[in-house]
Amino acid sequence: MRIVFLVALTFCALKSFSQNGVLKGKVLSDSNGASISGASIMISQLGKVEFSDQNGDFIFRDIPAGIYEIEFSADGYATKQITDQQIISNEISELVVSLLKNETKLEEVVITRTRAATESVKSLLTLQKNSISVSDGISAETIRRTPDKNTSDVLRRISGASVQDNRFVIVRGLNDRYNAAYLNGSPLPSSEPDRKAFSFDIFPSNMLDNLIITKTATPDMPGEFAGGIIQVNTKSIPDKNFSSLSLGGGYNTVTTGNKQLYYEGGKTDWLGIDDGTRALPSNFPDYRTFLNLDYLQRAELAKNFRSDWRLKEKNFAPNFSFQYSIGRTFEIGEKTLGLIGAVTYNRSNNFNETVRRNFEEQAVGEPTALYSDYFDENYVEQVLGGALLNASLKFNSNNTISFKNLLSINSDDRVVSRNGIPFEASASTNPLLLSSTVRWFTSNKIFTSQIYGEHFFPKDKIKIGWNTSYSSVQRDIPNLRRNIYTRFRDYIDPENPNELDITPTANIANGNAGPDYGGGLFFSENNERIYSGRFDISQKFSTSETGDQELKFGLSGLYRSKDFYARQLSYNQLGGVGDLVFDQNLLYLPDEEIFNQANMGIIAPGVGGFTLYDGTKYFDAYDANSKLYAAYMMMDNSYKFLHIIYGARVENFNQQLDTQLTETEVLKINETKFDFLPSVNLIIALNKKQNLRFSYSKTVNRPEFRELAPFAFYDFTTQFITSGNPTLSRSLIENTDFRYEFYPGRGQLLSFSLFYKDFKSPIEIKAGVNNKEISYQNAKAAYNYGGEIEFRALLGSVFNQPGSKFLNNLTLFSNLAIIRSEVDVSNIAASTDFEKSRPMQGQSPYVFNGGLLYVDKDYGWSASLNANRVGNRIAIVGNVEAEPTLWEKARTFIDLQLTKSFLKNKVEVRFNGQNLLAQDLIFYHNRNLNQKEVTGVSRSINQFFTGDDQNLNGYDKNADDQIWLTRFGRTFSLAVTYSF
Repeated sequence: MRIVFLVALTFCALKSFSQNGVLKGKVLSDSNGASISGASIMISQLGKVEFSDQNGDFIFRDIPAGIYEIEFSADGYATKQITDQQIISNEISELVVSLLKNETKLEEVVITRTRAATESVKSLLTLQKNSISVSDGISAETIRRTPDKNTSDVLRRISGASVQDNRFVIVRGLNDRYNAAYLNGSPLPSSEPDRKAFSFDIFPSNMLDNLIITKTATPDMPGEFAGGIIQVNTKSIPDKNFSSLSLGGGYNTVTTGNKQLYYEGGKTDWLGIDDGTRALPSNFPDYRTFLNLDYLQRAELAKNFRSDWRLKEKNFAPNFSFQYSIGRTFEIGEKTLGLIGAVTYNRSNNFNETVRRNFEEQAVGEPTALYSDYFDENYVEQVLGGALLNASLKFNSNNTISFKNLLSINSDDRVVSRNGIPFEASASTNPLLLSSTVRWFTSNKIFTSQIYGEHFFPKDKIKIGWNTSYSSVQRDIPNLRRNIYTRFRDYIDPENPNELDITPTANIANGNAGPDYGGGLFFSENNERIYSGRFDISQKFSTSETGDQELKFGLSGLYRSKDFYARQLSYNQLGGVGDLVFDQNLLYLPDEEIFNQANMGIIAPGVGGFTLYDGTKYFDAYDANSKLYAAYMMMDNSYKFLHIIYGARVENFNQQLDTQLTETEVLKINETKFDFLPSVNLIIALNKKQNLRFSYSKTVNRPEFRELAPFAFYDFTTQFITSGNPTLSRSLIENTDFRYEFYPGRGQLLSFSLFYKDFKSPIEIKAGVNNKEISYQNAKAAYNYGGEIEFRALLGSVFNQPGSKFLNNLTLFSNLAIIRSEVDVSNIAASTDFEKSRPMQGQSPYVFNGGLLYVDKDYGWSASLNANRVGNRIAIVGNVEAEPTLWEKARTFIDLQLTKSFLKNKVEVRFNGQNLLAQDLIFYHNRNLNQKEVTGVSRSINQFFTGDDQNLNGYDKNADDQIWLTRFGRTFSLAVTYSF
């Protein structure tokens, strides 16, 4: 019925379609790539005329199929006539044109004739090489040619970018905290309760128009980033009326059809939302009230509190995906209204196995001893859904107002079954065996709504842009339940065996709660809201026939609020109060029976069952807000082969956080900082196809609310407890970049980049003195530097075979980033030289992407093969007093897609293969014991890729302590899309 409900949405499609074509494009200045507004575009044979808008864009709809001549003219520019522009029925043709400035002040008209195909290639080159900042991106068409399901998968394809935990983006070796996330130009709040990050798997990839990572700053950009600003742009107004429906299914080699452990959830779990089944009862007392209840009242509360702990078995179903989208344009007099809407739904099932171990240090230079040894089975159901509705009203070529809305829901429902030895795994002759389970549902809901306008006054060449937006993220964890049983492996006394020695016994506390006890119940709500506004105004003016100037300034404001709440309950033994004695036999009951209502409260005269204990701390809830006011002024100057963008941005930032530490002590943070952030970007055009870029900027990185709050969260899977640090301060970064670019034409590219970043007081994730505790701390200083190379080439050009259809349909692309960093932690570490100076947390020494793309439009075939590899990196910084640094081993991903179109491109069939190598994910403690010297070619390779010819931080399975090892399966999927 659910699938029927989704498919029923398709009947809202309208059937009025034209068989004519569409021509769209952009008009640019040949000298600096700037858009030309108010240019006249005329289709000669039809006598139709349109004018380019404030962004230089134009569009003709409902053009009969045929070959046309198109004339472009603008004040101060030579007129150009384009020949042989083909319009195809029911298709969109694109034409980007660059106009030359008139070399004299005479009112003369110069007509230049060129073919459409040649002109578009030349002008797209002009657009790319005159971008004012260093950026890398990926278009909707490229996204469609990959098997990527969500945005985090797509981001792996971009030069210098990698993804950690399958969700968090690292740019140029800098972890997620140094990268800013924006949706359609508006800031996104943090989606995570325990880190400054945005989880990009929340966005379905088929709703994207493009992704751009901007790596150098300009004054009109936000000042809080160091790695990159990740700009997610959703699909915009349609160029023609369309409707499309896509259905797909998927198979995972270790999941589909195999056993799945699950529990009964709510009726709306399939939508990624809990319907209240897991929620605390509405009349359940708050934390302070609970503290004042006596033992009888708490016992009565336990009787009335219901929670289903039963685990059931079924077989994993195949993956499923669905999308319906529709776009319409309406002519209202001289105005044009465009609408686009889409709904998408993906349901994925995953199973993986993880080995988790802990080790104890022995004598110096000696191997460690295995302390604990667990085996986890993870059963996961994931839902990724969304709805998009965008509207734009174009009053004329100079004035447009747009309204964009996006709702995305992402849920993760998992059961984890853990078995193993909790301590003394290698020393005890009769170790204690542990078996535990967790039922863990997480729901993320993000909503963003934006209204923005663009206005151009051609007489004065003034452009005004404004934006106002609201975004919210709600992350709920309702009733995370965990239970723990232990027993001895063998009888304590084999001569006198006691069956209770080897009978699983529930670890239920008496007057306590925590990760070492069973019967735990965890609830949390994380709500964050962002209100933002922006106003920009710019004016272009010319100082000569060969130069343009633009003055731009703007104001912006952002208000962000967050409220976080957590509740940590636990079942406890009811006994030792008055004449009550706890019934020990209850501890031998299995999961599905132990917490039944009959076992709650006083179960017989003088006999106690289970009661509820509230382990919540005062600081498990906090409220926070921040205000950011910014202003900037920027000059954009171009003269012949020089293009320079310079200016400064000022930001005034206030951050507040309130939480209760104890009954009488309150933590209040209220800090204001003012930052002056200058930047300059210089572009030198060596010729029509080559650029040199230089840039310098100063940026800032501020602590996140969560990093300041003292709340401690226990992660069942990693067994880490994360706490905040109220003493954190902001970090200041100075950024320097150099880049060489070569654009041979036909969409090809070759670029080399160098960058250097100097950090003052960087914030790092660090292990605490106590085992398995992590927090945040300012290091003294750090620097990060490296280089990137990227190329995209048609093999017909590479092998000088312009007449080869096969080679000209085949594109080879790759990017490689080599990155180094060093952190000075002498202010917080007092032991080894490595701990005093080490790589930054999350920084990979290299990031590689590469692939082949074959597209045959004549026969409707395409194929792509993509590879991605990220070098070893620090996951969690160690503490030499207790916990070594935790490293993540490098892995390689290979993905494949095959596509075939039918019925004049109305039907498309896509076959995807993801993670074809299915390499293990390994985290390890680096030991470097009995390291053999590396020589020859391997030594040179190590030096280039890791910066250490011996690769001492690399993984050695014979010497290093393997802390976690997770095995994954391969995923294959088939999707069919019908456009009508």
